[in-house]
Amino acid sequence: MAGVLTTASVVTCGHSGTVSTSSSAKLKVSGNPVVLKVGVQGKSVSGCLTVTDPNTGALQCSLVATVSSGEAVKLKAGGQGVILDTLSGGTNGTVGGLVQNLLSATAGQSKLTAK
Repeated sequence: MAGVLTTASVVTCGHSGTVSTSSSAKLKVSGNPVVLKVGVQGKSVSGCLTVTDPNTGALQCSLVATVSSGEAVKLKAGGQGVILDTLSGGTNGTVGGLVQNLLSATAGQSKLTAK
């Protein structure tokens, strides 16, 4: 079983940048709303350690471009699957001209799990 992400969870890019998640879901864990796909995809990334450099093709992560997996099948809030700590997806960042699909998440809570 995977941990359910809440607004208190930590979602990062592969270069230690932090994703600013959001949620207006009514379902809460320890007082924090669960996160849905719309609360991750398109959100900003701050603190990415990649330095934008046109000479190498490196581009600092600044937003989440895709959420490709990690949505619960059965546990839903507002008709949408909640996001789990198995989250994967990508940002708009690149290293050496290659797109980096490196999102990771830590639920930070163990009261609610799903698959």
